[in-house]
Amino acid sequence: MIEAALRTLTSMDEVETVHFLEKDGFLIYAYGDEAVEDASGNITRWQTLIETAEEKATITLVMEHGYVILQPVGNRILVVKCTRSTNLGALRTTIRQVHWPS
Repeated sequence: MIEAALRTLTSMDEVETVHFLEKDGFLIYAYGDEAVEDASGNITRWQTLIETAEEKATITLVMEHGYVILQPVGNRILVVKCTRSTNLGALRTTIRQVHWPS
């Protein structure tokens, strides 16, 4: 069900990885090629950033090779890593339009 909900997002050419995790760091869904060690180290950093932000705030990190978007979804966090050529407005709109299963 989660995979179906995120299909529009994961089908975008510019999207490299998508992680959907619980606030405690438990990984629910992963898309893309990223080493487990890299992802697990980053998850801790992402959790810390989300905890410091406002409740429903979207965080966009500008990285050397692209962007990382952190989006709270209820008690969970959606993390999208994309290339520098990504249209961030279109990506944020796609993220907001995800229909989460009940």
